Amino acid sequence: MSESIENLSKTKTLNSDINLKAIPLVLLVALLWGGNAVAMKVALKYMPPFILAGIRFGIGAIVIWLWAHFKKIDISIKKQDIIGLIILSLMFSAQICTFNLGTKYTTAGRSSVLINVNPFFIAILAHFFIRGDRLSLKKTIGLILAFAGIFVVFRDKIDTKEPHLLGDVIMLISGFLFSVLTIYTKKLMQKMGVYKILFGEMVFGLIPFVALNIIFERSAQYIFSGELIIALIYQGCIVASIAFIVWTTLLQRYSASKISAFLFATPLFGVGLSALILHETITPYLIIGSLLVAIGIYVVNKCPNGYKVC
Repeated sequence: MSESIENLSKTKTLNSDINLKAIPLVLLVALLWGGNAVAMKVALKYMPPFILAGIRFGIGAIVIWLWAHFKKIDISIKKQDIIGLIILSLMFSAQICTFNLGTKYTTAGRSSVLINVNPFFIAILAHFFIRGDRLSLKKTIGLILAFAGIFVVFRDKIDTKEPHLLGDVIMLISGFLFSVLTIYTKKLMQKMGVYKILFGEMVFGLIPFVALNIIFERSAQYIFSGELIIALIYQGCIVASIAFIVWTTLLQRYSASKISAFLFATPLFGVGLSALILHETITPYLIIGSLLVAIGIYVVNKCPNGYKVC
């Protein structure tokens, strides 16, 4: 798998349709990000969110630097790279912060539904800012089907009795920021490589999290445990490095709107892993919702003149 990722990362920025070789990789990203939700639930029992995010991306930066050094990939940040990487890092930090804040002021079910509007935002932004990545009726129908699947999965967890307007709005902002971040990253890859972008994003992104920790988490309690260490290793070594490398490399080559449709699978993996690891209950809605997500992803990526994914 590492060789295929290396080969993809050496290609110029493209806007290709998804092929069968890319599907396992993008589903791997969805699986790893789904597991990240479980790791966060575990880690937040022992450590506050801002320093947790800082440590996660600090570990990710170290892993990416070591890998780039081992593969002799130049990730040195030039003067002309700094502004672009700072903008990217600020958006990245803002997206993580709004996600954590939105989750605090709304329910877990509502946040899972609302954050997954980002493929819609990506498709709309790609239509205007990425040449050749057009928003068609077929693509729109597929996205709606996949989003309906997410709604079905979390329908029994959406509390409509209590007001959650603030948290809902913040979560929508987080989804929009992720979409802007995705499009900006794809545009930035026309000027610099995947590993330099990720390394710069992690390094510059540390600064806001450290500052927020000093301001808001000065009196927070920290409890070190084996569970916390495992969660940090997973979030830093697996998610913040491997998952982001695979996602950014795929984004470099394939259509942003089509590849983002696979992200609808992320909360499904999260629910499944939560049941497996945290012993949370799986409902029949998960099966129905998963089928809708699968159909929606297929419709988005279906070839116009055939019945295969292209």
